[in-house]
Amino acid sequence: MVIENTKLLFKLYYNPLAAMSGLIDKGNWFYGVILATAVALLFSFSVTSHIHEAFEAVPLAPQKMRLPQSQRASYQMQAQAQPQTPDDDDDEQTYSVPRPQRLPLPLIGNSGWWVFSFRAISLITIALSLAVLYVPGTILVLALLERIGSFTIALRRDYGAMLSCALMAWAASHLPFALAGLAIAPLQLSANVALLLWALSNLYFGALMICALRTVCGASLSNAAITIGISWVTFALDSVVFSIATFSPFMTIIWIAPLALGALAGMRAAHAQRQSFLRHLEACTINEHDAEAQYQLGVIYQQRRQDAEALKHFKRAVEIDPKEPDANFQLGVVDRKEGRLQAALNHFSIVLAQDDKYRQSEVWREIGATYLAAEMFEEAKAALGKYHERRPYDPEGLYHFAETLSKMGEADRAGELYRQCIEAVKTMPYYRRNEVSKWGKLAQGKL
Repeated sequence: MVIENTKLLFKLYYNPLAAMSGLIDKGNWFYGVILATAVALLFSFSVTSHIHEAFEAVPLAPQKMRLPQSQRASYQMQAQAQPQTPDDDDDEQTYSVPRPQRLPLPLIGNSGWWVFSFRAISLITIALSLAVLYVPGTILVLALLERIGSFTIALRRDYGAMLSCALMAWAASHLPFALAGLAIAPLQLSANVALLLWALSNLYFGALMICALRTVCGASLSNAAITIGISWVTFALDSVVFSIATFSPFMTIIWIAPLALGALAGMRAAHAQRQSFLRHLEACTINEHDAEAQYQLGVIYQQRRQDAEALKHFKRAVEIDPKEPDANFQLGVVDRKEGRLQAALNHFSIVLAQDDKYRQSEVWREIGATYLAAEMFEEAKAALGKYHERRPYDPEGLYHFAETLSKMGEADRAGELYRQCIEAVKTMPYYRRNEVSKWGKLAQGKL
């Protein structure tokens, strides 16, 4: 386990998508927590301690303030606390007391302190922050942007894989900059250089987490980037959460801890089940005649945005069973998008021979789109017309049909279909709207 996870750590530097896929299947929380905490200690010592001293804990000039009788003695013993002229109140007296201050951060000023902190405790508890705040917050934001199911379902399904990826991504992104801070420490690392190293490490972490969202949840690049940009705010809540845990230990132990541990156990079980399922499929591929196992593996890699790996398994499924409809359909879609139009039609014809209504007749939409790309408009019109009769409110089918009629000079009918396409997108359920919005935008552009 240690060797395998260490290999995946280094793989994050040169093939992050494949490494994230490996962490879903073989990642270990315990290893990730240990590694992230160790890197955090090193990073705190070599980088953030310089920022903390320069910007976050800068002594102010002594400030006059009133102290109660109980606190006078301790301040009188400090050399910097010089008593001033007492006022008329016998119970209180004015003293000069040094107080720390926060200086404005470069570029972002004092507003940055709402989100960022360079205290050592903020890094030492990074594994807890990732587990309690960052990962759930990331899944919540993505659930609002992407069609991944409700938050509760997505949290139970994806939390374990996302936490494994987040822990390793944090360690991988901060380790090089922690070592860089150590390397240039003899040259007296300045606060501005330390701040640059900190910013670069966090940008690198964000980039790796975009890869994690695309692999774990199949998120689009734009939604993944928006999610990571927003979810950073969750780190600003760590001081609040940990303060509650510190000052309300009874509530934490009696109420919060059992609920958290129960939820964690459920999500750990879901993660283990997910890993076991993939191992089961890989074991099934030992059987050279099991095309279904190859296809299912291809689907898993396709959902993780590993198209090359998915294509390999789809091809293997067709080699085992040339008439396998699912794998032929997927290969046909890939061939159409990559311009191999005759190959795509060959795959779709095999699907048609098995089932004329395959995937709610989507095979006819793909055939029509292939003929449209080949500029065989009569054939495209026939195929898309049949699909339109069966599914008249599918935005993608409406757009392709409108394009075909437009190419054939039937402008009025094409315009009507473009408007139907736009209306179909608007009336889609919210969880499908992001998926089909592309066709509405294209139709609007044609009008």
